[in-house]
Amino acid sequence: MKPYFNLKYWQQRWGAFPVFLVMILAAVLVVYLAYLAGVWHAQALKEEVAEQEEQLDQLYQRLEQMEYQRHVLQVELDIERSANQSLQDELSALQNDNYGLRRDLAFYQKIMAPELQESGVTIDSLTVTANRSENHFHFSLALLQIEQRRNFVQGNVTVELIGRIDGEKKRYDLLDLANIGDDDRSFSMRYFSLYEGDFFMPEGLAPERVEVRVRLTKGGKGTLDRAFFWKEISRNETTPGVRSDGDT
Repeated sequence: MKPYFNLKYWQQRWGAFPVFLVMILAAVLVVYLAYLAGVWHAQALKEEVAEQEEQLDQLYQRLEQMEYQRHVLQVELDIERSANQSLQDELSALQNDNYGLRRDLAFYQKIMAPELQESGVTIDSLTVTANRSENHFHFSLALLQIEQRRNFVQGNVTVELIGRIDGEKKRYDLLDLANIGDDDRSFSMRYFSLYEGDFFMPEGLAPERVEVRVRLTKGGKGTLDRAFFWKEISRNETTPGVRSDGDT
């Protein structure tokens, strides 16, 4: 073994203290180098964490942008749906207005131009519209006298609501449901007479039709009958009714 690697050789040559000092310095150097290696490794980890945090921030930003775009698209979709619903509501309102105008035009045409119609008293129309309260309705019944020379006509009216409850046929006096007394069921008219009222639908009743009967007592003879199917006369929105000519 070479003497350069023999500790006793160096102790004998330089003495014990210098050798001990060299060993201490070597140990310090090793510790320092280990410290530098640790610092370098920690710095590398710190840079890696910073890079990952930057990537995470970018992902969060992309997520926020996508969420914002989704929100914008949802708002645009809601606006489009709302506009479409508004257009549908406007179209429905215009159709109802058109229906009401055509009905009123036909009504007044029968009064002002009786030569275009058959002569006599007629049960002209019946409409039933839903009120805001549940199962609460408004009805309007119009009677006309279609004559070129109109004299006063008197009579009375009965109105029956017909439907089924659990499959069993039921009949109700609609004027009773509307709290219209016997005295108010008689009429005396020269041009037209209008009956209006509000009523609650009997519980559980599935309405099918309304039957109207007019009995003439003066100025004419006979009985008039007309049936109106519920689907044809019921409407969801109330439209202005034609008022009486004051001769009822």
